[in-house]
Amino acid sequence: MLLTFFSADCLSAASHGPHHRQTGIHPAEETGTISISGSDRDSTDKDFVVGLALSGGGAAGLAHVGVIKVLEEAGIHIDVVTGTSMGAIVGGLYAIGYSTSQLEEEVYRTDWRGLFEERIERKHLPMEEKPYDGIFNLTFPFEGRKINLPTGLVSGNHIFNRLARLTWNYHDVVDFTSFPRPFLCIAADIETGEQVILDSGYLPNAIRASMSIPSIFDPVWIDDRYLVDGGIVNNLPVKEAFDLGADLVIAVNSSSDLRLAHDLRNLSDILTQTISVGIRSYMLEQEKLADFVIRPDLQKFSTLGFGDVKDIVMEGENAARARMDELKALADTIEHQRQERHLSDSVVKEIPPYEMTSTLNIRNISFEGLETVPEEHILSKLQIESNTTVHEETLSDGLMRLHGMQRFKSVNYRLEWSGDRDYADLVLMLEEQTSNAFQVGIFHNNTLGPSLLFTTTFRNLLHPASTARVTSRIGHEAKLGGEYFNYIGLEPRLAFQAAGGFREREIDVYDDDRRLANLRTDIFYAEGLIGPLYGSVFRAGFGYRLEHFNLTESVGVVDVPERWNTLHLLSGEIEFDNLDRSVLPRSGQNFRVRGDYSAEFLPGDHFGRISGKWTGHYRVISPLALIHTIRGGYTFGDNIPLHYRFYAGGYQDFPGFKKDSVTGNNILSAGIAGRYHLYSNFYATIGVHAGNTYDNLNFDVFDKSLLWGWTTALSWDTVLGPVEVALSGSRQNTVLLEFQIGLNFRDIP
Repeated sequence: MLLTFFSADCLSAASHGPHHRQTGIHPAEETGTISISGSDRDSTDKDFVVGLALSGGGAAGLAHVGVIKVLEEAGIHIDVVTGTSMGAIVGGLYAIGYSTSQLEEEVYRTDWRGLFEERIERKHLPMEEKPYDGIFNLTFPFEGRKINLPTGLVSGNHIFNRLARLTWNYHDVVDFTSFPRPFLCIAADIETGEQVILDSGYLPNAIRASMSIPSIFDPVWIDDRYLVDGGIVNNLPVKEAFDLGADLVIAVNSSSDLRLAHDLRNLSDILTQTISVGIRSYMLEQEKLADFVIRPDLQKFSTLGFGDVKDIVMEGENAARARMDELKALADTIEHQRQERHLSDSVVKEIPPYEMTSTLNIRNISFEGLETVPEEHILSKLQIESNTTVHEETLSDGLMRLHGMQRFKSVNYRLEWSGDRDYADLVLMLEEQTSNAFQVGIFHNNTLGPSLLFTTTFRNLLHPASTARVTSRIGHEAKLGGEYFNYIGLEPRLAFQAAGGFREREIDVYDDDRRLANLRTDIFYAEGLIGPLYGSVFRAGFGYRLEHFNLTESVGVVDVPERWNTLHLLSGEIEFDNLDRSVLPRSGQNFRVRGDYSAEFLPGDHFGRISGKWTGHYRVISPLALIHTIRGGYTFGDNIPLHYRFYAGGYQDFPGFKKDSVTGNNILSAGIAGRYHLYSNFYATIGVHAGNTYDNLNFDVFDKSLLWGWTTALSWDTVLGPVEVALSGSRQNTVLLEFQIGLNFRDIP
């Protein structure tokens, strides 16, 4: 099992199973010889069947791959397979024909850590969700007035769809005993504590249930039973291998022995040890039923040690290879049994390697579990059409985009093959997300101070596929507002976005490097935009914005006349975003342009403002990325409001200058930096920046000396978000120190 939780009731229910009949073939552990008792043989009119029982054990269960490799080298042909948890994954693939080389290839190239995370890559998020990516530290799902604690930390979508990909050819084979090697796996009914034998159904679903770690993965519903990791009832299904028809069973136990107190270093170790104490006695009973047991020494590997995959597989190989003489003797014994039954080697069924393919011919696309989200909306995100040939990466990306919509609790699929298997129907198995979410974000900067962000998100509130948010920000530049987003049209290539509320804008006023005052603008606003979207990388919106604002002096010596003003603006914005991550991006671009214009036919002051920023990240070599930033802004007209002027400063905006200390009606600046991945989650950045602001309409950058600044920063990517310490400087400011925790959520809608 990967990592399991148990109860005494579960163990009691599992510990009284009947013993199987003995075959009379037993290894002598000390001598390595094998005795044969012919009177114990069941029959002489059928082939001699060899079974393989694979235990759970978390990452350590990948040692099964190395053991199977050596079994085949020793000449042992496996006929039936049983498995629990990780043993179900390896055993299921081996049962449908995966060769040992194919198993090794898949085990080594799989991103196991990624499968056990719920993270959605930023490239798969729709544009309306990207501003919120990475800024929240806590999320609480709720329905009505009740908070819904998740049934698992991970839904299991990633690993389910990986299993679905690895078993394409057997999606429609319901009877697991008809596989090239008959197969079953073990799960546990979390309601009754009973063992559940899964020998039919949809293979990825059965394997997913067998390794569904309680409280880690969501349980799986199969035939009205709520199933979890089978390791809590039977972590080594030897008896079941005999029940499947085996005359002889080889058991591979990848679970670790009980550890001494000084080896229990963390919570995972304590939990694993606690579980092992409870299930150990029944697992040892199962071991005694086996005819040959291999126990790789995996004590040094942790249950979730997926960074040591190659070493774990090699440990399994070494453990089996150390007993090669015994295994060859066992192979001879099996051959002897076949000869006594008047069966020759030719009877052994050769199993061709699993036929891997990277493309599918999709005939039709259908849906299961769909209730409120329109099919057209799903198809526009999936970007796969009927009667087309689809590459596996295209299908994977489409599924991830559906998951990135954050409207589904699970996004899975199965294939229904045609009779000649030339094409398949794609069935999307969807479970809609019924919960809304309350989320909390934390941000702190030694200059700006701490801030808290509280956001409540409602899905499908007024219309299917819509999103409504209520946001409150406490701390620097307080905010209280709401946002509504909805796809419109038959094909959701067009969207409507509305926002409104109250927000503060704080502006520092400087005389050279000396701060004179802190001004605050209180802004009440309402905005509506409509525009197209393209995939997950482009959006545009055009519409109307209304502002009612008042400028006040918080601290300082500047006289500010208090006067409420109203703005009526024609607004538009265009954005392209394919950054790979929100936190410390390594590749991709973000380009955004926004324009606001108070035309003469509208009431109020008349002016215009255009601003744009382009940030690019380029991975030069594996640990090094180059970053460029170009910013431009232009205003025209009279009586430009103070909060519509341009401001720069701070190590991320214009290093070497204090926040808002560079200000003007127009701006032009550029910067370049290099970010080096030191190790683990630590990064170092060094860069330079140049530019300035200008008040004249027809400005010349050479009329005013360019301002230059430099920065160097250390960053640590943590569960709280990025933690950064930066030094920056310029001719105007010798050295400035900034410290920051989290992502700045000042600019979210």
